[in-house]
Amino acid sequence: MTDYFNSIAASLKEAKESIDRVNRRLSILRLIFFMLAAAFVIAGIIKDRNVLLFCAAFAFLAVFVFLCIVHGRSKEMAELLMQKIHANDRYTARIKGDYSLLEDEGKEFADNSHPYSSDLDLFGSHSIFSLYNISHSVFGRSAFADKLKGKDFGNLDKKGIISLQKTVAELSRDPEFLLDYEAVGAAHPIDKLPEALMRLCAKENRLPKGFKLLYKTAPFLWIIPVLCVVLSAGVYVRISVLAVILVNLIIWFLSSRHDFADIFKAGKISGQAAAIKARVDMLTDETKKQIFVPGYIADDFESEVRSLIKACNLCSLRDQPISALILNVLIPFDLICADRLLDWSLDHGQSFIRNVKGLGEAEALMCAAVPGLVHKESCVPEIEDEKTAYFSGTDMIHPLLQPQKAVANSVCIDSKSALITGSNMSGKTTLIRTVGIMCVLAYTGASVPAKAVRTSIMRIMTSMRIADSLEENMSTFRAELIRIGSIVEASATQIPLLYLIDEVFRGTNSQDRTDGAEILLTKLDKPYIAGFMTTHDYALCDRIADGRLKDGAVFFHFSERYEGDEVIFDYKLREGMSHESNARFLMRLVGIE
Repeated sequence: MTDYFNSIAASLKEAKESIDRVNRRLSILRLIFFMLAAAFVIAGIIKDRNVLLFCAAFAFLAVFVFLCIVHGRSKEMAELLMQKIHANDRYTARIKGDYSLLEDEGKEFADNSHPYSSDLDLFGSHSIFSLYNISHSVFGRSAFADKLKGKDFGNLDKKGIISLQKTVAELSRDPEFLLDYEAVGAAHPIDKLPEALMRLCAKENRLPKGFKLLYKTAPFLWIIPVLCVVLSAGVYVRISVLAVILVNLIIWFLSSRHDFADIFKAGKISGQAAAIKARVDMLTDETKKQIFVPGYIADDFESEVRSLIKACNLCSLRDQPISALILNVLIPFDLICADRLLDWSLDHGQSFIRNVKGLGEAEALMCAAVPGLVHKESCVPEIEDEKTAYFSGTDMIHPLLQPQKAVANSVCIDSKSALITGSNMSGKTTLIRTVGIMCVLAYTGASVPAKAVRTSIMRIMTSMRIADSLEENMSTFRAELIRIGSIVEASATQIPLLYLIDEVFRGTNSQDRTDGAEILLTKLDKPYIAGFMTTHDYALCDRIADGRLKDGAVFFHFSERYEGDEVIFDYKLREGMSHESNARFLMRLVGIE
């Protein structure tokens, strides 16, 4: 896809330069027609209020207003083009492995207590989220984060994942749509959904009948001053006007005692409602409607949002205290606004919440489509449903590595434990992280950077990046024990499990480490469990090789070669066990003899 994004970059740049030229001309024309309108007004005043000059001024003013409208729309198009250029640049950066443009790190979703998100670098700087996320809405980002964290794991099955894969594959075949959607999202970001709007959606009562009767009848009171004028009852005109104003002020006072605060706060989100509508318009377009409607959003979602925007625009007229006073002096305006919003809530509130959630799911699918566009080689994982704990990956690449430096590896495991040995920095931890990421992406329906992947649906649990905690008075070893304990606890549930453990029990002496690791492997030796454990403990490997596990274990290793004072790794996984170590060599390089 590199050629596609490079080619479209040139056309986008040309289109942006063209629309910028148009906008400059429109700016000049606006100024000219405004000055002409002003000049003819002045001339009309000087020429004893010449009607023809005033008509000409009005005509120039009308052209000026028209140019303002056209210029506004043109500037919106320029902004969308700029955002599309930025989105295209981000795709190019993903392909190159350049994270400098991928600023959305999803740090708020990081959770060290999660079974695997921290160890697999799902969130934060240089993370899976920053690499693949293209959503600019709170609901889309949250939905994608939930997908990566396996929030819906209990509902996963082969049929559901295959359905996701079909949708993601269709999106991957249309990169221009993804670029356009991301550009719209970036131009209309939604950082959060107002709590007031959510509370409004939850309301189940309409405006009280008494208030509704008041605001429907009060405007007719203005008939009285009009009749007074018609009947030439001048003395009563002022009295009737003041009486109507007083009645409206009393109604306003009574309505202010009713709790409409949340309603009017929700009425201030017309901008965000418009941002939602811009997204919905793209999803309900005829070319994409069959993908998203009604599976993710309802067919009438666009009309729901449009009616919300109208209600919000009406409420926006009362945002300023002076305008609120004037409007409510004339008519019971606050009651009209409250009635409009409460009616919308009762008619559309619950479906709006469901549709916003569905919109987030749709954006998560778009994020899942990104891996198929940015990796040189990718595949759609096959879901294994005949074997309980199975994983097979051919020529897998860790997606966060620099593409030009990444080394592909292949591995297969079937309801067994795999022990991976090798020297420091040889690639052991990277391999087991790659396996975990392959599974995480597979369960979201995404393609993965590999030639082929086949996996059963397994709960993923890891123990890799262990840290102590002064706040919780917890040592590194105790933190690891808690992590390992959760894996053992999960192994008793008979839910298929994939465990990934890096350098088990590194915080204790060698004998206890070997004994503890053997006991752990024995507990994890079950037909519904598969896992990878990296280790430098060759005594442990020798024990396991002697057949200590009922279902047996498989061994893999990484190796290196030495040239002078340099260690050269090829990062290729090989079958079998290794007893090599480069620790003494590395210590000698830093002066520790």
